[in-house]
Amino acid sequence: MPERSRYILFRLLMAIAVILTPTGSMAADKLFLTGAELTDARTSYLYAGTALPLPGSNMGKGLVFHLWADYLTYSYNAGPTEIDAFVHSLSASLGYHDSGTGYWWNTRAGIVQTDTHLSPEDPGNVTLGLKTGLKLQAEGEKQLTEDSKINGIVDFITSRSAYWTRVRYLMKNTGGSYHGPEFIAQGDPHYTAQQLGWAISGIHLGRRLGIGLKAGMRLDNGNDTSGYIGVELSALY
Repeated sequence: MPERSRYILFRLLMAIAVILTPTGSMAADKLFLTGAELTDARTSYLYAGTALPLPGSNMGKGLVFHLWADYLTYSYNAGPTEIDAFVHSLSASLGYHDSGTGYWWNTRAGIVQTDTHLSPEDPGNVTLGLKTGLKLQAEGEKQLTEDSKINGIVDFITSRSAYWTRVRYLMKNTGGSYHGPEFIAQGDPHYTAQQLGWAISGIHLGRRLGIGLKAGMRLDNGNDTSGYIGVELSALY
C-alpha cells in the first residue's frame, strides 16, 4: 500500500474514533455500521460508518449526520493489461430521515475524499489519485405485506462518476429476521459489476446489535463471474 494511501486510511480510522466518542449534545441512540464483502476473484469491499441524529432529531425523523469510510478493490482491463485498483474513501454528509407506519426513507449529501491507487499504473484512468467531490445518497424501505418488504439504496460520487445501487425483496422468517433476493449494480468509467444473491437481515444479537449475511454470484466487466459472500453488522450506542 503506498504511503499516501496509508495516511488516508489512518485519517479515516481516526475520524471514526473521534465521531464515535459519546457527547452530551447528540441524541442517545446513534447507529454504527460495519461489514465486508469478498469474492473468489480480486474484488473486495470493507466499510465502517456512523449516523448521529442532531439535537431535536432521531434516527426515524429529522436531521442526521453521517460519516462513512470504506476500502474497495477491483480489477479491469486496459487493452491487454489487467489493472488492479485500490480505493480508499471518507465522506461526511448531512441527511434528512423520515418514517411512518410501514415505511422509512432518507436522503443525504456531503463531501467525499477518495484516493485511488492502480497496479500497474494506468494514466488513462480518470479516477486515479486523490480527489474530492460530492457524495449523494438516497435509501428507503416499504412494507408490502405483513410478512414482506422491499428496500433500496442509490449512491453516487461525482469526482469518480462512481455509482452503487442495491434492491432487496425480503420475506419474514419465523424468528423475526428477514430473507430474500438482492440485486447490486456498481461501477465507474473503467469497470462495471452486477451481483445477484440472497440476503438474511435483522438477526438480533441482543437488543442493540444486529447482523446480516449474504451470498451470491457476481459478474465483473460483462465477462468475469465469481461468487461473493458478505457480512453486515449494526449497533445502536
